[in-house]
Amino acid sequence: MKSCKVCEQEFDPATPLDDPAMQAGVFMAQQSEWNDLGELCPRCLGSRGLLGMMYCREFNA
Repeated sequence: MKSCKVCEQEFDPATPLDDPAMQAGVFMAQQSEWNDLGELCPRCLGSRGLLGMMYCREFNA
């Protein structure tokens, strides 16, 4: 179990993420702007991914 660096809730980093928003969050976590893969819970990854899909047009290539 790890503690999320955003919401501080405990989560299992091995939890499978099948939601598209969460997968987008994983993609964004791998980018140099954040570089925090494995440090965010699925809920926070999903929130980041959803916002990224709506507002980060640079990832729409």
